[in-house]
Amino acid sequence: MSRAARGAWDATGVESARVWPVRLVAGSLAIAAAGAYGATLVATDGEPLLVAPLIGALVGLLVFARPLAGLYILFGLAILLEQWDITGLSPLTAQTHFFQNVSGFSNVPLRLSACDILAFMTLASWTVRRLVAANEPVRAGPFVWGIAAYGMAFVLGTAIGIARGGSWDEITSLAEARGPLYLCLLYFLTSNLIRDRKQVFVLMWAFVLLVAVKSVQAIGNYATMTAGPIRLEAVTSHEDVVFFDIAVALVVVMAALRVRGRFLYALLAVQPLVLTAELLTQRRVAFVALAAVLAVVALLAFMDRPRLTAFVVTLGIFGFAVYAVAFWDRSGPLAEPIRVIREVVDPQSVSDRDRLSNVWRDIENENIAYTVRQLPLTGVGLGQEYLFQQEPPPLTSFVYWRYMAHNAVLWLWLKAGPFGALAFWFLVAQVVMRGSWLYRRIEDPSLRVVASFPVLLMVAQVVFSSVDLGLTYNRTMIVLGVALGLATPLAAWHASATGAERAKRLPIGATRVPTNPWGPPAPRGGLPTVNA
Repeated sequence: MSRAARGAWDATGVESARVWPVRLVAGSLAIAAAGAYGATLVATDGEPLLVAPLIGALVGLLVFARPLAGLYILFGLAILLEQWDITGLSPLTAQTHFFQNVSGFSNVPLRLSACDILAFMTLASWTVRRLVAANEPVRAGPFVWGIAAYGMAFVLGTAIGIARGGSWDEITSLAEARGPLYLCLLYFLTSNLIRDRKQVFVLMWAFVLLVAVKSVQAIGNYATMTAGPIRLEAVTSHEDVVFFDIAVALVVVMAALRVRGRFLYALLAVQPLVLTAELLTQRRVAFVALAAVLAVVALLAFMDRPRLTAFVVTLGIFGFAVYAVAFWDRSGPLAEPIRVIREVVDPQSVSDRDRLSNVWRDIENENIAYTVRQLPLTGVGLGQEYLFQQEPPPLTSFVYWRYMAHNAVLWLWLKAGPFGALAFWFLVAQVVMRGSWLYRRIEDPSLRVVASFPVLLMVAQVVFSSVDLGLTYNRTMIVLGVALGLATPLAAWHASATGAERAKRLPIGATRVPTNPWGPPAPRGGLPTVNA
């Protein structure tokens, strides 16, 4: 062994001797802590709240070591876990309290949820790493102005609510602003944490697999419902239909782009589950939103292959007409897609459940119009009840029914006046236009599928939020924020590829010839230079 090698070996041995006692002490403490924790669980018969600190500590260490893990966890749990209870059902995913304030289910006076804490930890981890230059430069992304305007609408709405005083409620104000803040935060985090293709497709795979899990859960809930003495009104959370619609639309996008591979095969494999769950949810808006996103897919496909797209759309319309004739007077899950049209054509066919729902929403819309007439420029602000000209039946299962409207699109005007409405539609227009532009310009078909994801999700969200509380749900806002953030790496890669392609081009009349890489240009007769 050489002297240098022997010195390195000795240095390594000394370093190991120093580290070994530290590792021994740390390992012993970890084993002792785990033993004490296990003994506590046994003594308390496995009290669930005692497990939360351990899980929280492990997740916290993981997030601070790698903030991207926090983004993955937020995205996955937003799809997997319910935010609100499903009446008559108690699935495991609805018992985690992930979206509920800690003070709501424990004695800890903390007005934040586990989801809030995880989001703040992810942001803090990214911020610390950015301060020490461990992260790449900050990226704003293609939707930054729309996101900024939308976030400012809720800052303005909060200021209006506080300025109006009276019965302003800070807890309700936080509940109203939470979903939109998630949208802005997750857009920013996704824009700056997602840097390569592998990370993009981790999120896409997670979306497909977790939607499949929710579909299986919906089918299981339906089996439980039909086996019991009472028929329930829903087998999933209302917002799950948005995810189901996008899973169906992505298959059509991939077929239009002729993309093959494991991702397509996985999507095809889960389609029977997703479509069955869609039929069993008994949500009329699910099929309206699905029709809207499929129309967007048809428009995107028409840009590439107009004749084939026109033929397929015509065939689809004919097939739906045959289905409508066959199931017009029938009931049950298979007749759900035609129920919306039948209720418009024949109002007498509306069920008692749907009739009561329609009446309640009609009263709500009248109260929204009344509030807008009374406060046309400011709205009532966050944390303030909107004005009631006619009192509807109380919704005892929803705490904030006097603050949040089912028509969430008009709810923005109630809370921040015309600026809130304009900010929202500016964001929608930016996503649809810029997202469609990326879909057309990107050459890689698999990345074009990803480019369609935020466009389709935004369209489905707008349709869903027109009749439900979609813009206030934490789940849909987290998923939408991540989807919009995925456009940032796509735009960056496209700009990089375009810049590289432009760099290869020369001005008109110029010719590219070899140059001397070893020194100054050679004299005439030697190596030629670029003739510019």
